[in-house]
Amino acid sequence: MKDRLLFNICPEGEFFGRLSEINYIIERAKEPAHPSRTLLLGRRWTGKTEILRRAHRELFWGQGSVVPVYYQFRGYGGISAAEDFLKEFIKQYLAFRKRDPEAIRQELPLERLEKLLMDSDSFGLSEIISIHNEAKRGGDTSAALKNAYGAPSLIEARSGVPVYLLLDDIDKASVADDGAPALIDALAGALNASTSFIASSSSKGIAEAGLFSHLEVIELKGLGDDVSVAMMAELCRKYGVESESEVLSYAAGRLEHNPMHIKSLIWAASRAGVSLKDLKNLIGVYANELFDGNIGCLLRSYIKVKTLNGLRVLNYIARSGSASEEELIEKFKCGKEELKKLLDEFSAAGIVEEGLGSIRWAGGRAAREYISYVFETRVKGRSPDEVKSSLVRDSLKEGFSLKGAKVQPRFKEDVSRLLRSFNGQKVLKVLLRNPVFAARFKNGAYRAVESRKEEDEVLLPQVIGCFDSLRWERNETGPAVIIAQGFQNNRYDSGNEVVWITGVKEALSPINLGDAESFIRRSLILKENFRGLRIARWMVGGEGFTAEAQKRLEAEGVYSTDSAQMRILKESLEDKGAAERLKSSPRIVPNKEFEVVIPSSTKAELVAAKAVEEIGTEMGFDENSIAQIKAALVESCINAFEHSKIKSGKVFLKFIAGEDRLTIHVQNSGAELDAPAGQGAAPLDSLPKKRGWGFELMKGLMDEVRLERVHNGAKIVLVKYLMRKGDRDDKEA
Repeated sequence: MKDRLLFNICPEGEFFGRLSEINYIIERAKEPAHPSRTLLLGRRWTGKTEILRRAHRELFWGQGSVVPVYYQFRGYGGISAAEDFLKEFIKQYLAFRKRDPEAIRQELPLERLEKLLMDSDSFGLSEIISIHNEAKRGGDTSAALKNAYGAPSLIEARSGVPVYLLLDDIDKASVADDGAPALIDALAGALNASTSFIASSSSKGIAEAGLFSHLEVIELKGLGDDVSVAMMAELCRKYGVESESEVLSYAAGRLEHNPMHIKSLIWAASRAGVSLKDLKNLIGVYANELFDGNIGCLLRSYIKVKTLNGLRVLNYIARSGSASEEELIEKFKCGKEELKKLLDEFSAAGIVEEGLGSIRWAGGRAAREYISYVFETRVKGRSPDEVKSSLVRDSLKEGFSLKGAKVQPRFKEDVSRLLRSFNGQKVLKVLLRNPVFAARFKNGAYRAVESRKEEDEVLLPQVIGCFDSLRWERNETGPAVIIAQGFQNNRYDSGNEVVWITGVKEALSPINLGDAESFIRRSLILKENFRGLRIARWMVGGEGFTAEAQKRLEAEGVYSTDSAQMRILKESLEDKGAAERLKSSPRIVPNKEFEVVIPSSTKAELVAAKAVEEIGTEMGFDENSIAQIKAALVESCINAFEHSKIKSGKVFLKFIAGEDRLTIHVQNSGAELDAPAGQGAAPLDSLPKKRGWGFELMKGLMDEVRLERVHNGAKIVLVKYLMRKGDRDDKEA
C-alpha cells in the first residue's frame, strides 16, 4: 500500500480519537496566505507523533498546493543535525513533487540527493547543498544550521510553492546530548521569517521562552473516558483479553487516558494470559508493566536522574505536587546552581514546570509511581518485590473504594427515564437526527445553522408509561426495545394516542447496519400490536452510528440519537431555561454527568471533594471557585448524613458539568422534610436549626442553592456558574 511507504503509524484498529486535532492541522496547512505557527503541547506518549504523522500523510496524498515536510528532532546538534534536517527536507520535497514516497524511506547521501535535484531541475536546492558542504568543510556550525533551516523559506520564494513543516519533539532542539550548541535559536530565526509550521513538545519551555512570534498553543490531554474505554474494549477484543467495562473505566482513569500506556497494559495482559475482569488482575498487570514492562521502559527513556540527591529532590516534588526553590535548597542542602541544573533537566523531560520560584509536578501518575519505585529501591534500600506489593495493596484499596462509590446506571435505564420525562415539550429536531447532528458536531460542540424555524422542532408526546417489548417478542437478538405509550397535542383521545418504539444499544460499539435492519424488522412486527395508533420509531446508541446505519434509518424515517445528543436532550427537558438557550445558541455543548455514592462513614465526604476538584479543574474553574465548591459540597454531604433516616445509609451525588455551570445533586436516604402546602420542596428555614448555619454557608459559597423533596428522601441542589476570564473582567469593570 502507498501509505506504508510514508512514516510508520500505528494500525488503524489501534488508533482512537484525535481526529479533530488532525483535521485542524490540515486546515491550517492549507492556508498558505496566512502563515501559522502552532505548538502541540502534551505529556510524552499522548499521541503527538501519531497526530503529526497522520496529518502529514493526509497532506501528502490529499492535496497538491502545499509541500508537507515532517521532521523529528533526535537530540543531537552541530553540523550533523543541520545535514540530517537538510536531507529529510530535500527527500520529502522531491517525493511530494513526483508523488513518489519511496525516497522518504531511503537513506540517501547528500551527493545522491544533489544529483536527483539536478535531474529534476531543482537548481535552488542544489545551491543549498553547495552552501552546506562549504560550511561543513570550514567547520562553521552556525552557517550550516542557518542554511538548513532557511531552506523552506528559500524554496517558497523561488518556486512559489509554500512549505508546511511538521516538527516533532522540538524540545529536543533546546538541549543537545553531545554537547554541541542548541539548535533552537537558529531554528527560531529561520522559522520566524515566513514559514508555517506545527511543532510538538513535551515541555512548556518552548512556549515560555518567547522564541517564536505569534505562537498558538494547543494543549493535548488524554483521550477522555468514553474514548479510552472504547479503545480498551476494542484492543481487548483484538488481543483476546476478557474484560469488564467498570474495570476498564478505572484502568483508563488510572492511566490518565494515555493511549500508549493503555496499549501497553492490554498487550501485557494478552502476553500474560490474564483477564481484566477484576481489579486484582488489573493492578497486578499494571504493577508489572510499571516496574518491568513497556511502560517502565518508556518512563526510563526520558526520566534520567544521575545522582541520589537529584532523585530525592524529584521524588519530593512528585509526592508533594509542588515546592518552592527555597524549600528544596533548605531540605536537601543543595546550592542554587546544583538545583537549577536539576530543575532544567526535569523541565526538559517535561515532568516539572517552573514559574515565579515555584516548581510544580507535571509528569502524571505513572511517572510519579515510577519515581517512587526508584526512590524506595535506590535510596531506602527496599526490595523491588516489597515496593511492588505496597503499590498493589494501596491500589486495591483505592480501586475497591472507587468501585464501590461509582454508579454506572445502564444506558437502557437512562433512555427509559428520558422517555418518561416526555411531557409535550418541543425539542430541536436535530437532537433526533443523528446524521445532521454528527455533521455539525466538532470539537465537543454542535454548531447550529444560522437560523432556526418552527419546523426545526419536534413536539414530544405526553408519555404515561414505558415497558420492555419482551411480552411480544421471543428469541429476538439485537438492541433492546422499549415501548412508550402516551398522547399528543394535550388531547386525551384515541385519535391522539401515540406509541414510541425505541431501540437501545448499550454495547461499546456503534449501531451498525445489521442493528438498524434488525430494529426496522422488529418494529414492523411490533406495530401490529398497536393498530390504528400513531407510531414513532427511535434508535439510541451510546457509541453513535455507522454511516450505513445512519443512511438506512434516515431512509426509513427512524429518529436517531447518540450519547451527546441524549445529554443535550435530557438537559433541555429538565431545565426550561436551558431549552430556551438551546433554541437561540449558535453553539451547543452537551453536559457531562458523573455519579458517585459515598457511605456514611468518617471523612467519606472527602472522596466527593476530591471528585469535584477534578471535575472543576477540567471545566476551567479557578482555584478560589474550586475551594468554594468543595466547601459547599462537604457541608451538604455532612448535612445529608445527619438528616438521613438510615444511619448506615449512603449519600448519592450527581455532578452535571455544563458549558457555563456545574450543578451538583446531593441526595440522602430518607430525610423527613415537610414541604409547605403548594410547594414541591421545603424552604431552607424549615430545616432543623442545628445545621441551619450550614445552608447559609452554602448560599454564600454557591450561586444557587435549593432543597428539593424527592421520593423517599431529600435532595440539595448546588449550582456554580463558570465565569471565563473575559466575563470576569467585564463584571469587574
